[in-house]
Amino acid sequence: MDKKHSGGINIGTSSILVTFVLLALVTFAALSYMSARSDYILSKEAADRTASYYDANRMAEIYLANIEALLSKHLNSCSSSKDYYDGVENLFSDNEKIEVTEGKDGQKRLTYSIAVTNGQNLNVGLTVHYPDASDDSLFRIDKWTTEVNRQWLEEVKNETDKESGTKLLF
Repeated sequence: MDKKHSGGINIGTSSILVTFVLLALVTFAALSYMSARSDYILSKEAADRTASYYDANRMAEIYLANIEALLSKHLNSCSSSKDYYDGVENLFSDNEKIEVTEGKDGQKRLTYSIAVTNGQNLNVGLTVHYPDASDDSLFRIDKWTTEVNRQWLEEVKNETDKESGTKLLF
């Protein structure tokens, strides 16, 4: 009997199966790497934002301590609540960061803002208080919030509109 030999490569079922398994493993490895890398980047950005917030918070606390020291010193030089409230504006007239406004009942309101990131500010609002027998504090904290920096947001919108001709959806 004559046996015919074919001259081609004979690939068996097991070889094809091994090839597909290897392709699947390589694909899953690549997907796992990409997922881990994006998780790392996201975690790093979150950590950076958190660190920026705490830096801004620390700076706002320093401002608060300085305000308290100035108000305490000012209180010692005043003889009445009217003198105290009238002199508050002069205390902060040379400070560009702290804004003084008139509040209810002649009380002064102090506001300042610390940048957390380009698009976010920590805004602090205080109402100056004349200490009395029931409350010996020099101020009351009315506001301590993070808010979007509207000026930065408008700049980003305008730049995006100019560069791409598309509108952002926020």
